[in-house]
Amino acid sequence: MEELDGWTSRGHLKHGEVRCVVMDMMPNAFDDQYIGCEAAMENEAPKLLEKEQSYEDFRMMWDQAAKAWARKKPGKTYSLPTGFKDEYGTAVVLYTMEIPHAIHPELNKNVSVAGQSRNYYMRNFHFKAFHFYLTRALQLLKPNCTNKYYTYRGSKTVYNVSDHVRFGQFGSSSLDYYVAGDFGKATFFNITTCSGTDITGLSNLKEEFEILIPVYEKFEKVQQMANLVTLKSTGKRCSYFNCAYFGGPKLVAPFCYFDSTSVNATIISSGKRGGYIPTERKRGSVRGNIHRNVHRARRLP
Repeated sequence: MEELDGWTSRGHLKHGEVRCVVMDMMPNAFDDQYIGCEAAMENEAPKLLEKEQSYEDFRMMWDQAAKAWARKKPGKTYSLPTGFKDEYGTAVVLYTMEIPHAIHPELNKNVSVAGQSRNYYMRNFHFKAFHFYLTRALQLLKPNCTNKYYTYRGSKTVYNVSDHVRFGQFGSSSLDYYVAGDFGKATFFNITTCSGTDITGLSNLKEEFEILIPVYEKFEKVQQMANLVTLKSTGKRCSYFNCAYFGGPKLVAPFCYFDSTSVNATIISSGKRGGYIPTERKRGSVRGNIHRNVHRARRLP
């Protein structure tokens, strides 16, 4: 999981000051769902990936992730949905890799601003293939909201959270609230997510029990008590862009697709819902609950 201050902050920070960030619908984030142009983008992505690999650190990490994916490919413990390509698996593995060069912070930093305009995306966003492959992976692994996850995200940043929000980047969270607490407690999110995907079986960091939330999922703020924020998915996948690479313009207001399966969804959690922020680790009990209650979640949808 990452801690990234990719959102808009107010003012300039002096040493020792706490960053305060406005979290809203994040209209400057690049949030394409590629609806209707999946095949066309599939044809373009290899050429885009080749360009992205001119960045040496990215090329090195992509190659390592591809090798790791080849070792992780399913067969014994879980299966993958029809149409799930090796590039999708490689993208998920790469997102979770930290050594020697973590790529996900730079990806998310760029995602958070690349949606300023289509022109900005075309000229300045240099992770087009990576974004497409990772987005497609999450779409195929979690195509509907028959199951929701109750998950946690810790941050070292103080957030001013609006009533309706998106993370505006790929949002890492954890089924283990002590793991989430390791990433910061300035703001601690309790999250019920529809589109968030359990990537533990594919992750390079299985101990993080990571649920990866796509850029476009819309949440409602249920409550905020000091630095504890509770978010609930609206069941909507909202994007300002669709098929931007092929000329799709930025919309004035996001187009939202409502997943009707969210109405009667089953919530999967660790069994430990905290109305407070974790102050110390109690790994055994929480992890035991995760292994017992989320065992079925390891069977990827």
